[in-house]
Amino acid sequence: MKAWLLLLCKQKLVLISLPIILILSIAGTIFFVSLEVSPDSTLEQDSNISGSAPEVRNLTHTANIADTKSLGILLLGYGGPGHSGGFLTDVIQVLHIDFENKKVALISIPRDLWVTTTTGESDKINEAFSRGMTAKNFGSQPGVTTVKQMASQVTGVPIDYFIGIDFVGLQRVIGEKLDGIEVSVSETLDDPWYPVSGLELETCGMTAEEVAEVSQKYSGFELEKQFPCRYKRIYFPAGKHKMEGGDALAFVRSRHGSSSGDFSRSKRQFEVLQAILDKLLKLNAFDDAAAFFTSITSNVTTDISKEVVVQFSPHALAATLYPKSTIILSTENVLKTSKSSTGQLILVPKSGPDDWQSTQDFVRNAK
Repeated sequence: MKAWLLLLCKQKLVLISLPIILILSIAGTIFFVSLEVSPDSTLEQDSNISGSAPEVRNLTHTANIADTKSLGILLLGYGGPGHSGGFLTDVIQVLHIDFENKKVALISIPRDLWVTTTTGESDKINEAFSRGMTAKNFGSQPGVTTVKQMASQVTGVPIDYFIGIDFVGLQRVIGEKLDGIEVSVSETLDDPWYPVSGLELETCGMTAEEVAEVSQKYSGFELEKQFPCRYKRIYFPAGKHKMEGGDALAFVRSRHGSSSGDFSRSKRQFEVLQAILDKLLKLNAFDDAAAFFTSITSNVTTDISKEVVVQFSPHALAATLYPKSTIILSTENVLKTSKSSTGQLILVPKSGPDDWQSTQDFVRNAK
């Protein structure tokens, strides 16, 4: 499977001489661990999603897979069990391979995008996957079904499969399976507020009364800064960097060290993805795609089967020559910042809340 690191560096065309199908299966997985949905089960349309959306498909049992005109894969990244908000998706990407028109696009959806269902429920899109998800029922359908449909509705791209990975899975794939990667960092990252695992509840010498006082006085990032012992500095100057699993995780997770917030994170994720693909090629990982797929499935979750990877591989070879574009939905194009009724900072289409036709048109014209 492809490390969901399919976040292709920068907003420009890139050519990758690698079987795209495997890149989705291998690269996609590395950044997104999703649910263990059985490939035998189809995902039903959720009537609660507002507006019309492209179909959510399942190609596992397609009679003639060679006739498939396009392939859409949702890539999800999240903390996982043991982390606060462990099933909130920090990363939401759609990989679209257009076999008919011979092109590939990777579309980044910001986690703060505000979505509304026909029942009137509204929330950030990164909540969709987590709804109903716990460590015990991680393989159930609701979260996957909803986020597939929402991603399809926002982008206009039919979604066939999903790939997901959590923090632990990402570190293991990069550190153990790939033995590290070399990342071309385009913009210096200097973040003095990167969270240290295990110190989330440290009081940094404050008494219970002092903690209560600062908690009343501050909120959000300003509150976080009152507990400096919970954080460390990470620094990646522009240039080439050898990264192990922990380094790569910090690089893609950092929230405070770049110029454009979450949109800069999307660019860094593209850069890590490119590095993963380069390493896979160097290791000749695609000489036996099925075997490599099997070797990493313990670190990721997906509804793509080994049989699908094998069937699609010959067609992926042709797709390696397709021009590839990256599309980041942001305030620089079709989105604007707003506030929810509860005061949350959110993103909505410039043309109006829930106007997904505008985002679909943008994606279609940018591909």
